[in-house]
This record gives sequence, structure tokens and C-alpha cells, in this order.
Amino acid sequence: MAKEILKDEILSDAELDQVAGGSWLEFTADMLDAQKRGIPGFENLNLFDPNSDLIKMIGDNKLRQQYVDKVGAVFASHGITMKYNGKFLEANVYTYQGKQITREQAWKIVDGK
Repeated sequence: MAKEILKDEILSDAELDQVAGGSWLEFTADMLDAQKRGIPGFENLNLFDPNSDLIKMIGDNKLRQQYVDKVGAVFASHGITMKYNGKFLEANVYTYQGKQITREQAWKIVDGK
């Protein structure tokens, strides 16, 4: 019975790729970290506002790509490349001076630490 009730509530892999996961969670954290630092272009991100770009980009690939590009540009301005995988369980890849680094290390570089 429970399986019958839940069968219509289970998200497909494609839907999951658009909503959550290693890459999406890291990407969201990167956007919010940019916002927290006052970096221009990240002002309209609010998890509790349905008109927020953060909510809209879940179903808007073009908007999401614009933010991927913005986040990538923030890191690139500090010599860091970020590869957004956009998959449920694949982590983003951050590289600095030819070496893979963690997301946290990338932000420390941005912060000058």
C-alpha cells in the first residue's frame, strides 16, 4: 500500500539532478557564500521567497547556467577553476595552480587566507 501511495511522489533521476545533490548543494552553498561576502550579482537568493532566483533556477536551466557562470567567474578571478557537474551525486571540481582543492580551500583563496 505504501508503495502505491509513494509511487507518484518519487522523483526521477532527471528531476533529482535539477533539485539536489552533491553538485547542486555545493553550487547553492557557493552562491550563498558569494552573497554573504557581498559579491554583486547574488542579491536575489532567498530559500523562503518563491520569487527568488534560487527557487526559480530549479526549473530554469538558462537561469541556473547564468549563476553557474557567475560563480565560476568569482573563482576564476582568483585563479581557481570550478567544474559544475550538475549531477545528483557528483561533486564539483575546484582546481588551483594545477591541483584539485576542496570547496572550502577555494573560498579561503578567495578570502585571501
